[in-house]
Amino acid sequence: MDIYSKASNKLKELGIENLNSRPYDCAFSVLDQNVNDKKLIVVGFNGSDADLEWTNLNSLEHGRENPDESNVLNGVNGAWLSTTLPKRLISLPTELGFPVNSTIYTNAILLCSENANAVKKKAKEVGFSHVDKLIEKSLDFFEDITIAESTAELIICYSNSMNDLSASSIIYERFGVSEIEVVNEHVYYKTFSFLSDIRGKKIPVVCIRHMSRFKPCIESIKKAWKHQLNCL
Repeated sequence: MDIYSKASNKLKELGIENLNSRPYDCAFSVLDQNVNDKKLIVVGFNGSDADLEWTNLNSLEHGRENPDESNVLNGVNGAWLSTTLPKRLISLPTELGFPVNSTIYTNAILLCSENANAVKKKAKEVGFSHVDKLIEKSLDFFEDITIAESTAELIICYSNSMNDLSASSIIYERFGVSEIEVVNEHVYYKTFSFLSDIRGKKIPVVCIRHMSRFKPCIESIKKAWKHQLNCL
């Protein structure tokens, strides 16, 4: 079964195929690569209202029909209004030693909202009794499709509040199996890491502040990643 069929079937199984969101911001051709070529996964929190025209399913259909179109590259060219975030997303893999054209860009929650603070309200508006139900289904998709169809060596979460919902807190609560190791405590460059266990594989997770506002410290990311590799 091809990646489109696997992903679309999973969305339908979970009942989240018609939510306004995009499961991936990378080109569909990345998803269609050999499992062993996909080693870096970059995870944001959730989509913004800029994605209201999409549903999880029709964005996959569009990707299958336009396999070389990358939403991140569209952002670099101005589709996201500010180019700060997409430019940082594009440069991050290369700075860490990964090919950008085999990097998976996704989100922890597969529902767009006006902003991160609005996602709880939006989840209820679309029929979830509690945002945790949405999180559970989103991470089921992450585990059974995104992780299963890759050989992830590193997961970067660029939303790292541990006091509220964020990509980092959601991934840690579901998959974290180690203590959190802080390598940079600076308020701007806050960087920490932990080991996750997903589908029986230990994968280092490095957490940084949201790149739309904060430039990542590459040396801190490398240090955090190396620390977790040494713990394997």
